[in-house]
Formats: sequence, C-alpha cells, structure tokens
Amino acid sequence: MTHEEGATNVPLLQRLSTRLTLLLLAVVAVLAGATAVLLWRGLDALLLTPDGTGAVLADVDPEAVGAVVRGTAINLAVVVAVTIIAATAFSRALLAEPIAQLTDATRALAAGDRSVRLPDRDRSELGELATSFNAMADALSEAQQGLESRVAARTAELRALLELSNTIAVTTELQPLLAAVLDRLDEAGATAAAEVWELGPDGGWGRLVARGDAFADVPPRPDEDEPAPVVGDLLTLPLRVRDRTVGLLRARAREGATWDDERLHWASGVAAQAAVAIENVRLYERARDEATEEARRHLARELHDSVSQAIYAIVLTTHAAQRRAERDPHRAREALDTVVELAEAALAEMRALIFELRPEALVDVGLVGALHRQLDGLELRHGLATERELPDEPDLPFASKQVLLRVVQEALHNVVKHARATSVHVGGWAEEGRLHLRVRDDGVGFDPNGTFPGHLGHTSMRERLAALGGHLRLASAPGAGTTVELDVPLAADGATSGTAANAAPAGTGGTA
Repeated sequence: MTHEEGATNVPLLQRLSTRLTLLLLAVVAVLAGATAVLLWRGLDALLLTPDGTGAVLADVDPEAVGAVVRGTAINLAVVVAVTIIAATAFSRALLAEPIAQLTDATRALAAGDRSVRLPDRDRSELGELATSFNAMADALSEAQQGLESRVAARTAELRALLELSNTIAVTTELQPLLAAVLDRLDEAGATAAAEVWELGPDGGWGRLVARGDAFADVPPRPDEDEPAPVVGDLLTLPLRVRDRTVGLLRARAREGATWDDERLHWASGVAAQAAVAIENVRLYERARDEATEEARRHLARELHDSVSQAIYAIVLTTHAAQRRAERDPHRAREALDTVVELAEAALAEMRALIFELRPEALVDVGLVGALHRQLDGLELRHGLATERELPDEPDLPFASKQVLLRVVQEALHNVVKHARATSVHVGGWAEEGRLHLRVRDDGVGFDPNGTFPGHLGHTSMRERLAALGGHLRLASAPGAGTTVELDVPLAADGATSGTAANAAPAGTGGTA
C-alpha cells in the first residue's frame, strides 16, 4: 500500500495535518478574540463617562490610562499562557507520547522481544502506524515460531539420519539395515507401503525388503526411461553410489497424504542411506571373499612349501625302507626312524598352520600364549633358536590382540623367508600405558631406505597398528640383522602387572 493510499484511508478529521491546522487556528482565534475583548474593555473604560456619554481623550487621566493598559496586558499575557499550555498538552498527547511509545516498542522488537505491542489508538496516522507495527510484530512472531519448528524438524531428521548412518556403519547384514531404513521412512506415519529393490549383476531387479501392501508391478529396467520421482501417491527414488545405480526405493503414501517438498527431501535422505547400506554390504562381502581367497592361497603356499614336501619325503623314505627291509634291516630301521621324525615335523607344521588360520585360539591361550606357540613352531619347522622375554598377558581388547598377533606373525615370517637368520629374540614390556613388543634376528639385514623392502609387508603392518593408535619402528643394516619394534596403547584401566618381567630387555638395537 502506497503512502497516498494509506492517507486516504484516514478520515479527514482524524488526520494529524487536519488536527494541527485546527489547533493553530484555535490558538490564533483565541488570541485574537482575547485581544479584541481586552482592547474593547480598555477603550470603554477610557472613553465613556459614568453617565454613558463620551469623553474627550485629552481630559483622560494619564494614570487611569496606564492602569487600563497594564490590566489589559496582564490579562492578555494570562490568556496567551493558558493557550500555550493547552496547545502543548494537546500536542504532547497527539504526537510526543505516541512517537515515544513507538520508538520504545521498535527498540524492544529489535532487541528480540517478540511480545511487545502498541495500544490501540484513534484512526489517525499514528494510530494506523501502531496497527501496522502490531501486525508486523505478529508476523515476525509467527515467522520465528515457524522457523523454530522447521529447525526442530530438520534437527530431528538429521539425528535420525545420523542414527541410521551409525547403524549402517556397525551392521553387515543387509536385511536388518534395510528394515531400519523403512522404519525411518515411515516415521512421519504417512507411508502405506514401501519396498527396496537391488540391481543384480545381470541388470535385473531383486526385491530385498518390503512393508505394507505389495506393489503389483516390477520397476522398469535401469536402461529404460527413468520414472518421475512422484506420480500421484507413488514415490520412486533410485539408489545411487558414486553415479552408479545399486537399487531402487518405492513407497506409496497413505490415503489423503501427499509427497510434499519436505517429505520428498526426507525420503531422499533415507534413500541415500539405503544406497550406502547396500554398497557397504557389497564391499564387506567382496573384502571377505578376497580375504578368504588370500587365506586359501597362503595355506596352499605353506602346504606346498612345508607339509607337502615333508609328506613327499615320508613317502620316498618309506619306499626306501621297504626295499631294504629284507637285505639290510638296520638301514631299514634308520629309514623308519627318519619317517617318524618327518611325520612329527609335518604334524607340528600342520598344527602351526591350523593355529594361524584359527585366531580364536587367542581366547584360550591369550596373546602371550599365542606368541609362545608361534616361537615353538619356528623351532620345530625351521630349526631357529628362539629367545623369549614376554610380559604377563596384557589388558587389551580381543581385536587388538588379533592385530598384534598378525603383525608379529608377519615379522617372524619375514625372518624365515628373507633374513637367513639362526636365532630370533622376541621381547615385550609395558611402559607409560603402552605395550611394547620387539622382534630381533641375527640375519643378513637390509637397507631400510632401499626400494626392495616393500614386499615384506611393512606398510600393511604400519597401517594395522595405526588403526589402534600404535607405531612401528624398523632398524636394520646389511649384515647387522633386523629389529622390528611396535607399541600400542593399553586399556584405560589396564593393569601392568608383572613389572619385573615387563622391564625392557637390555641390549636392544637402534630403532628407525
């Protein structure tokens, strides 16, 4: 509304300009009237005799004239003063007080007080201004309440998505994950049915989970035209990860409900979490299959390098004993003794391999016991002399013990395969809330700054320890053996018992 349109809405007599004009005219009229009356009374007193006849101005007593003039001036001054006081009071009630109230209310509103309002006044411009101020304050209050409600709704949505994301991060079973996704989708209570489809390797769809009434049709193939997100009460959202479609989410709204912008935004966030859940499970299964395949390859190599060779030697020695049994019984008995030794070595090798493939043995013997078994296997399988200065069983989570066992196994594997050592020393101790382990051999050593050590698995060892907040240090030189030292934090309330056994062994090599 323009200024001219607002002014025409105020009646003529209610306008401030009309009132101020009337006030000025009234003041002028009062002053003019009072002056005329006082002048007439003064002239009447000077020019009229007691008998009502006129008098000559020259015969008038000067003192009487002065008294009349003074009285007239005093009366006129009183009238002027009363008129000014009345005009001031009227202008204060008309302008000063409303403007002061409007100023205070504006400052309070700017300071954040949304409850401030102006009293209703007449229909003057200031009254219209007060009405507009109150309307503006009401609109701001409603806008603030609406904004707060939307912020609360978005916060609840983000919290729900965060909880769903945490569930996806710690769960590897797809069905419970997608069930949680559909639960979140139905939190608004306006979903009659919902389902999640997975895109198979052949490009076809497979339903993973469904809620409510089943959908009659099958989603179109991804290579066909992509359907609109919302068609009537049907919502169709593709599940994408890195620009790849991995699935599809479909939902039908309840009768009378619609997929407005807010619900569509919420459903899109839930669909993104469903896509992440499907992709995470796929990656987990792929990693598990690769780990299984790597374990199989490792077992095949170990069986070929040790057990199969031992069994082949047993077969050859047994045939030789059979041929010598009649003509040379003494040599045959020696061959049979060799067969027994080979069989015992093969049995020890098999036990060591089984232990490596079954880390749950940590539950039975603990980390320290598992390290002793590893060193026992080295002595039996490879003839290495071993020295041990191991601490009491550390207070660590089972997963951390698994990592430490794998890292020490890798270090011992490097000793066997690359160091050409005759002895190996394994020590451990607790110090300043951290567990330290050291593997030292007397082998040929190598240059840690060279490019060839990468195949020894040190990078993988460092990464595994870094995930636990640990460190790996490597010290080696050609002809000087190799020392691998690692440390990880103990549990916050972990005890470091056995301090005597936990003291750092002397004679350690430098660390890198």
